[in-house]
Amino acid sequence: MPAKTMRDVFTIAVYPKPRALRQTWLKDVGYDEAPQYIERMGLVELEDFLEVAAERLDYVKIVTSQIIFSPHAWLKRKIEAYQRFAVEPYLDHSFFMQAYRRGVVESAIEAGRELGFRVIEFMNTTDEVSPAQWKAWRKLARDLGMRVIQEHHPLYHWDQRLPPRASSAGEILRGAEAALADGAIMLMIDHEEFDLQGENTAREIGKVVEALGLETIVFEATSPKEGPPLYWRDNLKTYFELFGEHANVANVMPSQALYVEELRSPVLRAKRQ
Repeated sequence: MPAKTMRDVFTIAVYPKPRALRQTWLKDVGYDEAPQYIERMGLVELEDFLEVAAERLDYVKIVTSQIIFSPHAWLKRKIEAYQRFAVEPYLDHSFFMQAYRRGVVESAIEAGRELGFRVIEFMNTTDEVSPAQWKAWRKLARDLGMRVIQEHHPLYHWDQRLPPRASSAGEILRGAEAALADGAIMLMIDHEEFDLQGENTAREIGKVVEALGLETIVFEATSPKEGPPLYWRDNLKTYFELFGEHANVANVMPSQALYVEELRSPVLRAKRQ
């Protein structure tokens, strides 16, 4: 008789990749954003980490400061390591913002693809970026063999002269409509949108989920540098309690990665109050 594994003993469910739901997206800060982060995800640490955690992870955001300032060859090896473990790295919205401010969006997309990225995240903007320009950038990414994620932020992220305010479900859907029509694979909703929604979260975000399907949406948690200790945990608990344990979540730090599965479970979540 074959020996039982811990999964057999504790009847742990397996959700094989690729999966539409129950996705967990990682945030990789490398060596870049001290002192806010305790993680130091270099190549040596990464291999060991992925051997343990990769089965639970789907995508990974490699932060823009790391992309800009780290050695090219080292970055290529990091991207290849993730892909070898079936965790797909992506360029996040701040990469696009930095490129836009410098007027080098096309070159930045091309350079990202050369590094090995196969996914790029864009974000909603004000009308200063025309629909035609957006269409051209998405087409360039697709022509280079990249998939697109569209992230929804409160608009003051793009133009800080605007006051913070919650978006209606209709505004979120209209902002994502063109990107999804052009083949964007997911809509990410930034954690600050939930902060602004407050008691309207279930109603407004629920309408977005109803319109697009839970499998098309990923909810982003707060990074340790952006909020009080354990605020990220409160975000994840909110997402799972409102939208179910199979909801897709993003911006998870390496030290949090194995904890996410516990938070998905109502029984285990209650024990962590």
